[in-house]
Amino acid sequence: MDITLANCCGNCGHHVKGQLCNVHEIITAETQACHAYEFRAVLSRESDCLKCAKFQTEHCAHPLKAGDGMLCTVYYPRISA
Repeated sequence: MDITLANCCGNCGHHVKGQLCNVHEIITAETQACHAYEFRAVLSRESDCLKCAKFQTEHCAHPLKAGDGMLCTVYYPRISA
């Protein structure tokens, strides 16, 4: 079974201004989902390499540059239980 981040409107590049889908031209909620989903890469100071599940693994896109404070659009959050 593959586990992925939520493919919902809140993470979609088509979700404009937090409420309107520019593909379907309707108001949507952040928790809705559809097959037109397109990942929206967002950088955040809270999403640096040290908090990324891919850091120091073979899945890291930038293993020679990854480090404290680096921000990346392929960031994958660590799951904390």
